[in-house]
Amino acid sequence: MDPKERELRQRLAAKLEEARSLMESGKLDEARTAKDAAKELRAQIDLMVEMRDLDTPGDAVPAEPEQREQKLDKEVQYRSAFLKELRKKPLNASERALVDEAIEEMRAGMQGAVGEDGGLVVPQDISTKINELKRQYASLEPYVTVEPVSTRSGSRVIEKYADITEFAEITELTDLDDMDNPKFKSISYAIKDRGGILPISNSLLQDTDQNLMEYISKWISKKCVVTRNKLILAVLNLKTKVAIADIDGIKTILNVTLDPSINLSSIILTNQDGFNYLDLQKDGQGRPLLQPNPTMPTQNMLFGKPVVVIGNRWLPTTGTTVKKAPMIIGDLKEAIVLFDRQQYSIASTNVGGKAFGRNSTDVRAICREDVQSFDEDAFVYGELTISGSGA
Repeated sequence: MDPKERELRQRLAAKLEEARSLMESGKLDEARTAKDAAKELRAQIDLMVEMRDLDTPGDAVPAEPEQREQKLDKEVQYRSAFLKELRKKPLNASERALVDEAIEEMRAGMQGAVGEDGGLVVPQDISTKINELKRQYASLEPYVTVEPVSTRSGSRVIEKYADITEFAEITELTDLDDMDNPKFKSISYAIKDRGGILPISNSLLQDTDQNLMEYISKWISKKCVVTRNKLILAVLNLKTKVAIADIDGIKTILNVTLDPSINLSSIILTNQDGFNYLDLQKDGQGRPLLQPNPTMPTQNMLFGKPVVVIGNRWLPTTGTTVKKAPMIIGDLKEAIVLFDRQQYSIASTNVGGKAFGRNSTDVRAICREDVQSFDEDAFVYGELTISGSGA
């Protein structure tokens, strides 16, 4: 390696460190300027490497040994080899060794050499941008009662819905009789910890021009939503299922099965198949039964009740010949209590555990919660026949 290339590599290392420091300090404009300068230095180094390779094609070994190169220098060399591989350029022995080493070190975690695990965000010849995949992550948490707690286990006394009787008639100067009292119910909880560790290659973090950690935080928050949805649905699924033959069966549940006070605050929770069935229903004049919520245009209503939809993968349709879509109807705030220890927490380290030895940043995510049934009479778990016999 000639002195000019060594100087460029040293300047690149300093510029990358400057960019990271500025980003951590919140000076985003200065950080972008430093990043652009680092890109220009990298382009110069890549050109010098390619020019040198013209003199040492194939598997020829570079004239000067590189055993004394610093770790950052090795990462820059790997990036150069990675880009050459993408461009179908021949690699020399040293570059091939770097690529083979990276392949051997591939783990289940995110690495710069693996496309679907993170390599797609390593800068190439064009500017890259992380486009979050649009999936449905509708949270059920707003529809249930969330009770914050500060201990791992315990109980809460929560007011339970009960029939309220009228006052007794009294006459002047007579003793008053005792009247009925509010009803309460004690619910025990035991917080469980759920989580995992995501190892991310430090080379990937250094090579990407995106705020990868911010993206990972959003991704972990979606995992927390999915986890809590699954816990809520598991408790709801314990309820005995009720067959619903047609759209009139939903009316009957709302009008008769549920208490009128529960009916006032009820929702209809279903999956994609159930929503599709409801969306196809029309009244006698050919008008759709589903109507937009005047206060929330993106939400639909059936018989004046909000319709909440989650994916079939989380709330599946049952049956093969006769398919039945879930229709969970009622006030879920009365039915379910989610005991929340501290929402979810995210922490990362590049020196603890296995992170130092494998040159990674390990991101740890933990959710702490418990979900319990409160009032089973506050909802009906219906199964609406949407195809097959009787549909």
